[in-house]
Amino acid sequence: MADTAQTILPSDPYQPHETLKAVPKALKEVLTSYSGIPEDEQLEHVLQLRNEAYSCFPYPCIGTFRFIEFDLSAHYAYQDHVLLPLKQPTPDGAIVPLFLDLGTCFGQDVRKLVYDGAPVARLWASDIEPKFIELGFRLFNDEHKLPKDHFLCPGNLLSDSPEDKLGLLDDKVTILHMTAVFHLFSLEDQKKVARRCLRLLRKDTGGPVLLLGSQVGSTAPGPFQRQNASRDYTHKYRHDEQTWKAMWQEVCEGESWKDKVKNVEAKSRLLHRTQEKDPESGKITVFKEPEPGSTLVWQMFEVWVTFS
Repeated sequence: MADTAQTILPSDPYQPHETLKAVPKALKEVLTSYSGIPEDEQLEHVLQLRNEAYSCFPYPCIGTFRFIEFDLSAHYAYQDHVLLPLKQPTPDGAIVPLFLDLGTCFGQDVRKLVYDGAPVARLWASDIEPKFIELGFRLFNDEHKLPKDHFLCPGNLLSDSPEDKLGLLDDKVTILHMTAVFHLFSLEDQKKVARRCLRLLRKDTGGPVLLLGSQVGSTAPGPFQRQNASRDYTHKYRHDEQTWKAMWQEVCEGESWKDKVKNVEAKSRLLHRTQEKDPESGKITVFKEPEPGSTLVWQMFEVWVTFS
């Protein structure tokens, strides 16, 4: 694997420098039909919650409104491998699918699943920050629709504490979603996260279970240095298709899992994520082939794990 460190120096990630001129169409549909929030109130509603969130968590993804995008439904595997199996009736005696959104933030992807027809009883989410869960219920106005005990918090991927809530779903998850999570960690911590994911996945399905999501990747994979919210500099790691596959093979062939994992297939696509003007909602996110010479890309992935 590449070991060339890249230094990322954000110009000003601590100010919510972006404003929102229009609510994106997909979010508008959910806020109108699912949340019951009038269209003429939605923009101010989103802005107020963004500002409140940013005062607590000055993260670029909050300042730039990344939390109002539905990353899961934009994934190429969403329709066939997430929404369809969740919506299908389960025959008597068959395993009921269970979905977990790790690093759920405002829980926007869970709400999109409900809007698209997935049964609420099959949906779970987790985050390390309780405030994100609270803000999500306020954003989507749905405390009366979703069970709060399906939002596990704290959910610390690096913790083995019995107080961590993720243990409730060990060996139960058949579809695990993680967007913008792995790239927050060093390579060694990513391996710990991967092993934690394996513990969550259900082992007795008789077939492969799925981990999918998206993250910042690179055509020049390796560690990079980034300033975090505490203004310290820490090393993270960005993958391409080969390093992502190699990491999962290493984890599954390790001492803890080599006798438990029958097969792992880690696939990914490197894409250029950009925004284009849209006459109705101002701008929309689109995915294209990476531009020549560009190293920073968006990586969509699937990891299919079959247990022994």
